[in-house]
Amino acid sequence: MTSLYKQSIPVFVKYLNNLGAIAQKGQAFADDTGKKHEEILDFRLVPDMQGLRYQVQSCCNTAVWFADRVGELEHTAVADDETTFAQLQTRIEKTVAYLNGVDPVAIDSHADKPLIMDRGKFGKFHFDTAQTYFSEFAMPNFHFHLTSGYCILRTQGAPIGAMDYMKDVFKKV
Repeated sequence: MTSLYKQSIPVFVKYLNNLGAIAQKGQAFADDTGKKHEEILDFRLVPDMQGLRYQVQSCCNTAVWFADRVGELEHTAVADDETTFAQLQTRIEKTVAYLNGVDPVAIDSHADKPLIMDRGKFGKFHFDTAQTYFSEFAMPNFHFHLTSGYCILRTQGAPIGAMDYMKDVFKKV
């Protein structure tokens, strides 16, 4: 079986890089069409859903919290205060750099251990193993927010498609 580290950290990194590229295309689209950046960054697919900024922040937070919870690493909270495409890009880059520095042993040595996720006002949630936390919460939550961000940009007219989301997934033979 593939190690938990190999299933998680490199995959988070790959898709965070794809998110960065998608966001850059969104910014270029806004610049080319004269659309205000704030319109795209604040756009909500439905009124009770958050905008693009939150979706990017949530992808970054989910990946970092995964590494910190599973690896039992000290978590340093990051303020979700980005207001521009450039700041979101920096957030993605810092998250990728952090994840690239995570020791595989820190993740793999805890794969079969139970995990409690404390979500503050939402309560505490138990997962039988870190592997279960990854497969049933962390990765689905990450892709939910990535897909939401992608859909926000598509809805606003940014010229992105499935291959932007899936960039570097396929290897031609």
